Amino acid sequence: MKPFEHFTPHTLEEAISLLKKYNGKAKLIAGGTVLIPALKKDIYPEYPKALINLKEIPGLSLIEEDEEAIKIGALTKLEEIVRSGKLEKYPLLKEAASSVGTPQIRNMGTIGGNLCQEVRCWYFWYPHQIGGRLTCYLKGGDTCYALTGENHYHSIFGCYKHTNRPTSCWDACPVHTDISSILENLREGKNDEAARMLLEINPLSSITGRICPRFCEDRCSRKEFDEPVAIREVERFLGDYILENLPKLLSLPDKKTGKKVAIVGSGPAGLTAAYYLRKSGHDVVIFERESEAGGLLRYGIPPFRLNKRIVNKVVEAFKKALGIGFKFNVHLGKDMTLEDLCAQYDAVLLAIGAWKEREMGIPGEELALSGLNFLRSINLDQKEFKWKKVAVIGGGNVAIDVARSLLRLKAKPKILYRRTENEMPALKEERELAKEEGVEFEFLTQPIGLEKKGEKLILRSVRMRLGPKDESGRPTPLPIYGSEFEEEYDAVIKAVGERADLSFLPSDFIDEKGNLKIDSSYFLGKNLFAGGDFVSGPSTVVESIASAKKAVVSINRFLLGEFAQESPSSSKKTLHKVNIKAFKKIERLTSFKEKKPFEFEEIQKEADRCFNCGCVAVNPSDMAVALMALGAKLKIITSNGTRVIPVEEFFTSVRGNLASDEILTEILIPKEMANLPQVFMKFRLRNSIDFPIVSVGIVAEINEKVVKKISIALGGVAPVPLRVREVESWLEDKKLEDLVIEEAAKMAVKETLPLNKNAYKIEITRVILKRALLSLKAN
Repeated sequence: MKPFEHFTPHTLEEAISLLKKYNGKAKLIAGGTVLIPALKKDIYPEYPKALINLKEIPGLSLIEEDEEAIKIGALTKLEEIVRSGKLEKYPLLKEAASSVGTPQIRNMGTIGGNLCQEVRCWYFWYPHQIGGRLTCYLKGGDTCYALTGENHYHSIFGCYKHTNRPTSCWDACPVHTDISSILENLREGKNDEAARMLLEINPLSSITGRICPRFCEDRCSRKEFDEPVAIREVERFLGDYILENLPKLLSLPDKKTGKKVAIVGSGPAGLTAAYYLRKSGHDVVIFERESEAGGLLRYGIPPFRLNKRIVNKVVEAFKKALGIGFKFNVHLGKDMTLEDLCAQYDAVLLAIGAWKEREMGIPGEELALSGLNFLRSINLDQKEFKWKKVAVIGGGNVAIDVARSLLRLKAKPKILYRRTENEMPALKEERELAKEEGVEFEFLTQPIGLEKKGEKLILRSVRMRLGPKDESGRPTPLPIYGSEFEEEYDAVIKAVGERADLSFLPSDFIDEKGNLKIDSSYFLGKNLFAGGDFVSGPSTVVESIASAKKAVVSINRFLLGEFAQESPSSSKKTLHKVNIKAFKKIERLTSFKEKKPFEFEEIQKEADRCFNCGCVAVNPSDMAVALMALGAKLKIITSNGTRVIPVEEFFTSVRGNLASDEILTEILIPKEMANLPQVFMKFRLRNSIDFPIVSVGIVAEINEKVVKKISIALGGVAPVPLRVREVESWLEDKKLEDLVIEEAAKMAVKETLPLNKNAYKIEITRVILKRALLSLKAN
């Protein structure tokens, strides 16, 4: 064990004060039967700096009765509960206590410690000294190893998820889409709820559902089992559903703020900002220099990747449902000055993208065509190109889009890039698609000159080698002298990078290096803001959306003094379903033309593949099962006073719901439960092992074998002790006959989704519940 401070306070106030002092870095010790082994194995992500011994605090070890309840102190030993004459009317509780381990454990272990004990999962308990710590989900990791590993003793009723910690897919998504909660709603057939959640996070999901690079899928835990969930396809389905049902899904504020906001640029950042600013109650007008809205979406992304019909539908929805104004053919700096715009509006957002192409700096560069202009021509359906052999210079997404578009024009494109494929800034998925379609790549090649010869272009290039890393973290391309060569092409298209055009801005907005002066608040000065690719340079659409959302937060703070903060998860459930059945994801969109939309049944099946990425360890407390069935409450002392909560409310997580400055002091059992028929049963591997494979606790009010009221709790089957309320409701007013009992036992396990090694627990649960109900019938 490692060194730690040890304190023995004599009052609860002193103990609370110590907990506050150590701010989550101290642990309470009562019986110590679980804590001491945990410290010896060094399983905690952070070793405690102090142990606070509660054994000397008076009043925490007692069994007393008043007019309303039986009170049991949290430090009451389990063996005292077994032997107490005051608890004869609560045989369920005594039986549960006697089932905990061996007499030695019961002589040391306390009822409070049993409620607050750690899970018994192998991965959680893996000794840090042997091969390094296993950082499972419960210890701060991204995934639960038991989902696909050893899970004989784990949950058959789903997983527990931290409400204050994101899943790995949430973390990977630039806009932090609460993917698992959205998929959970889809699994339950709650299309509207899933759509509303997605709409609040990403108003352009019909677009990102087609072209997003799947950052989330790269971090999907499912891929370690078979294949990642096809999240983009699900997003496409929901995005289209949103467009068709926007009026009923959209909620606008009742009152307007009276503020007017101008947005320059109608690309993904401009449209996103317009959505959230309009939702904030402002009047919004978008200025666009082209004749139609969409920016990059309309003019920069080739139609085989994004059908412009979708862009049109998004723009129309923004006009009609949101009431956003559009002014076209307005070129800032020519048709309107920035000063005039700032004077007419309360806030102005520059979201004009990065459309200025970088220069190659080689002789004859003027003979090369612009990659962005070429894509614009394609999107305007100007496809009268007679080329056969075309060189595309560059390694970014624009270069890939240009080459793939050329293929569709029956040309033979070759991408020339000065580094290797590993250093290409283009997205891997797009590179792979380009190679599959037949685009030729020539790496470690740098153009050094271009000249015209008749109808042909002669491109001179030099071979390169990789040197030390530069400021970007990539190897510096260095020329190999004497390796120059020439090639003949029908056309050369340059796509070596893009940047924002800052020529219309006053000099005080630009630094000495010619870059935009802007901080993380996206504020430029006066009432002027900027966002999207205009700030970051070329990025993906989803990254532009994320940038725009942050800019909107700053604009709202400027206009209203408000600060919007995103929540990691909108789910408030205790248990979440998981599914590790091995079946393939739905077919991806790989053809040149968009396939017909997926059916809801296909999407629902795909949503069902989500692991939900929570902990599937089970809570091992037998006392929790008994107390939950008895309708007990827990008294908790905090630094702010006292709170009393039902046992069921306490178990909103695997460990129990105690904050770092709280102490469980007392258990309160309502007296009306006394002498009611009670049963506790437990299945375990052998008597010396205290934790259950399955346990059940039942308290019932029965009149002539007819159930008037019943409470059933299950243990060992879920991350929390589980009340089976559907079974309880169904049993009320029914006679406890064999067929009724059989049906109730089946009903209790109908919602289970076992892991790959613990399906046997379903039958054990059904049988043990059946036996417990038969025991009630016999009494």
